[in-house]
Amino acid sequence: MNYQDKTNQIYRCHDILDERVLSVIKNVNRESFLPEKYKPFSITDVSIPLSANQSMLTPSCEAKIIQAMDFHTNDSVLVVGTGSGYLVECIACLSNTVSTYEIDTKLFEFGKKNLDHYSQNRHKIFLNHDNILNCLDKIKAYEKIIFTCSIDSYLPFIEYLDTNTKCFFFINQYKSPYKKGIIIHKTRSSYRVTENIVTSQTNKIMD
Repeated sequence: MNYQDKTNQIYRCHDILDERVLSVIKNVNRESFLPEKYKPFSITDVSIPLSANQSMLTPSCEAKIIQAMDFHTNDSVLVVGTGSGYLVECIACLSNTVSTYEIDTKLFEFGKKNLDHYSQNRHKIFLNHDNILNCLDKIKAYEKIIFTCSIDSYLPFIEYLDTNTKCFFFINQYKSPYKKGIIIHKTRSSYRVTENIVTSQTNKIMD
């Protein structure tokens, strides 16, 4: 079984059926974005440790988020948590621009190094070494937003979302290490919540 056949099998069994998403996954070399000792596990559906007690999302989790967010070429995207840079690069393949915020210095430098070396879309990726909680007013500038870290409640963020914004959050669950992924669709007068997008063991957002 060749590489493309193997990736097709892995992702399709997790209901990743969007051909645009599958095409991006095939064309972005995930191995390049992994720490050296974990490169052999690039398409294994496990969470890869990074620095600062952080971990990459599993490949199936990354793909489910990308598929559910339905990115388009005119989207300006915000990703909270640069991580390895892999998810950022995949999103950049499908959107207009991607801005990221990363609070941890080692993670910021790791993600920046990967993107500087391996990104085919570096010209439209903007990296910020900062805590998004210090500049929540900037969120209104984006049509699509992804929080790769987890939060206790999405309610404090609602007022910062612009009309027609789509935002992905991981929500902490009581006495469970697993976080549930939800999407908020902000409308002119209200918002709606789509649940059960994905579950993951992510880190809580830093204060």
